[in-house]
Amino acid sequence: MAVIKDKSVGVILYCKFPRSLKFLILKHKKGHWSFAKGHKDKGETAFETANRELHEEAGIDDVEYVSKRILLIEEYTFTNRNKDKVRKEVSYFIARSKTKKVRIDKREITGYKWCTLNAADKVITFRQSRKTLKKANKLILKILKSKIKVK
Repeated sequence: MAVIKDKSVGVILYCKFPRSLKFLILKHKKGHWSFAKGHKDKGETAFETANRELHEEAGIDDVEYVSKRILLIEEYTFTNRNKDKVRKEVSYFIARSKTKKVRIDKREITGYKWCTLNAADKVITFRQSRKTLKKANKLILKILKSKIKVK
């Protein structure tokens, strides 16, 4: 049994709805619900990968990144089909979508939902991704609070 290291880059995308913040949760072809993410192409920066994956999987380009730096890293281990142990690391950027329109890539994604934090907690498949979303939500709320101008 081999140990394989696998790295991906993704985007935790949120949008301001009238009464709440909602997060884009995608249903991947393998059946799990998570965020837009994927592997770097040769010569690509992590930021370029995040942009490309968001465009490819959700058809969204009109976003405002909280930072051009990776803000969260998710790590977990699983066993793949070949019984190899896979150590997965996903680096996430956080961005605000300026659109609610999603155009999924049906080759990779089979569905999507804009979810509040509580709804996302019930939809997202893996515990580690739910924890990552909670951390992202805290960061977003802190950032939004700091941008509010007091008169």
